[in-house]
Amino acid sequence: MNYKKHILKLSAGLIVIAMLAWFGCAAKTSVSRIKPAEVSMGGIRTLALLKFEGRFGETVRSDFYNKLSAVPHFNLIDISKTNALDRVIYDQVDDPRFFPDLEDLHADGVITGRVTANINDMRGFDQVQMQEGTGRYKKEKNIFGKWVDVEIKKTVLRPVPYVIRQASLTTDFKVFNLKTKQIIATGKVTENYNQKFGGDKEYALSILGGMKLSQLPAGNQTLNELSANVASQLVAKISPTEVIETIEFYDGGKFGYGGHDMIKRGIEFAKRGLWDEAKAIWQDVIKAEPNNSAAYYNLGVAHEFIGNLENLQIARTMYKKALKYGDNELYMNALARIQSAIRDRQKYEQQKNLLKQTPVKKTQEEKGVRIY
Repeated sequence: MNYKKHILKLSAGLIVIAMLAWFGCAAKTSVSRIKPAEVSMGGIRTLALLKFEGRFGETVRSDFYNKLSAVPHFNLIDISKTNALDRVIYDQVDDPRFFPDLEDLHADGVITGRVTANINDMRGFDQVQMQEGTGRYKKEKNIFGKWVDVEIKKTVLRPVPYVIRQASLTTDFKVFNLKTKQIIATGKVTENYNQKFGGDKEYALSILGGMKLSQLPAGNQTLNELSANVASQLVAKISPTEVIETIEFYDGGKFGYGGHDMIKRGIEFAKRGLWDEAKAIWQDVIKAEPNNSAAYYNLGVAHEFIGNLENLQIARTMYKKALKYGDNELYMNALARIQSAIRDRQKYEQQKNLLKQTPVKKTQEEKGVRIY
C-alpha cells in the first residue's frame, strides 16, 4: 500500500481514537429498562413453541426457546415428548384436525414459524496500491541518527482477491390462542448480513473497516449469527425484555473542563452506587442555586435509574426543569428518552396486570410434559 496513504489512514485512526477518548471521558451510569412486548398476547401465560419449518427452522426455534426461557414472563412447555412438535406445521396451526394434539399440551397458546435463509458469496479482485522493492538502495538516517542503506520502493498495483458475503434470514411466525382457537398475531422478522473481506480492506486498519480475507467465517457461522439475532427479535415481539442503556452525568462544565465541585462530588457517589447520598448533594445545590440546571438533570438521572413508573415521572419533572434553566442538547435528549420510557413502562404494567389475571395451567407429568 502507498506509504503516504498508509500514514494518513493511521493518523486518521489515531485521531478517531483520541476523539472517542476525549468525548468518552464523561461519567456515565447504566440504566436497566423493561421494554413491553410489541405484540399483545392477551391472556396467554403458558406457551409452547411448535415446529419452525425450513432448513434453519430448528436452529431458530432452539435459539428462540433458549432466549425466551431467560425472560420471566411466560411459562414454557417442553413439547419434545408430544406429537404436536412434528405433526402441527405452520400452515395448519389453526386446522381443527390438530386441536386434540394442541390441547394435550395444556398450554394457553402456541407459536410456530417458517424460516427462509439465503447466503451468497461474490468474489472478485481489487487493484490495490503496494510498495515493492526495486533492488536499489539509498543512504538514510535511522531513528538512532546512523546512516543505513534503505531499499528504494516503488508503487505498484496488485490484484487482491475479495469476497463480499451477503446473507439474510427471515422468520414468519404465528401465535395461536388455544383458548379462543384463533390466530392472534402474525409477523415477520428479518436479519441481513453484508460484509466485504479482503480486496481494498485486506490491509486497512480494523478501526477503519479493515477485514482480511482470512477472517471470512464459514457459511453456517454467519447464518447461526443471524439466527441468534432473529431469535432476539422474536422475544421482543411477544415478551417484555430488559434493555440496558448508558446515560451520561453532567457536572456543568464544557468540553471536559470546569464544572460544579459539589455536583462532581455527587457524581462520584452515584458512580459507587450511593444514590441517596448523591441525591442529597444535588438537592443541596438546588437549595443554594435554584437555577442550577445540571443539578436538576443529575437528579433526573438518579430517579430514572430507579426505574419504576413513579420515579420515571419524577425524572421527567427534573429534566423539564433542567431544560427550563439550561439550553443543553443533553437535557433535550433526556426528556425525549424519559417520555418514551414512561410510555413503555405504562404499557408493560398493563401487560403484567393482564398476565397476573391468567392462571398457570397444570401439566400432566405422565405425558412427559413439564413447565419451566
